[in-house]
Amino acid sequence: MEMNKPNPWYKEPWPWFFLAPITASMIVGFSMLGVAIDTNDGLVTDDYYRQGVLYNENLERDVKAKELGITGSLTMDELTGDVLLTIDFGQAEPSATIDGAFRSPTRARDDILFKLEAVKPGFYLASIPSMAPGPRNLELVAPDNSWRITSRVLLPLKEPLSVAP
Repeated sequence: MEMNKPNPWYKEPWPWFFLAPITASMIVGFSMLGVAIDTNDGLVTDDYYRQGVLYNENLERDVKAKELGITGSLTMDELTGDVLLTIDFGQAEPSATIDGAFRSPTRARDDILFKLEAVKPGFYLASIPSMAPGPRNLELVAPDNSWRITSRVLLPLKEPLSVAP
């Protein structure tokens, strides 16, 4: 009388049924860990105190811009990347350049810094690379850091943006 010899475990379907999801989740988990290690999200700062001090300094520059009565209008050509700022300095001293930035609300690596050069009195021009559509924080700063104007912007600009403190 001959008995049925059982199959080895690896020839049975049930162990593979339980091992497949575990193996798949380990592969996905280690892949995600690799991506997390390789990339920097740029969202966390180690120097909280310094950031708080800078925040207060920025508020002082915003108040100064308001006191001086600085206002302007910003237009942007989506095809060429030209940014045109028409500005009324109010009581402020006009300057040859203005530092500008389109800052991403979530990722510092997506920030675009530019320098607006005076073309004629009250008109400043800069060329910037193309940007993905979406919200940005516009920042215009005097070369001597005495004043600053900020504004929330949704790119691409459909119409001229009024900038004022």
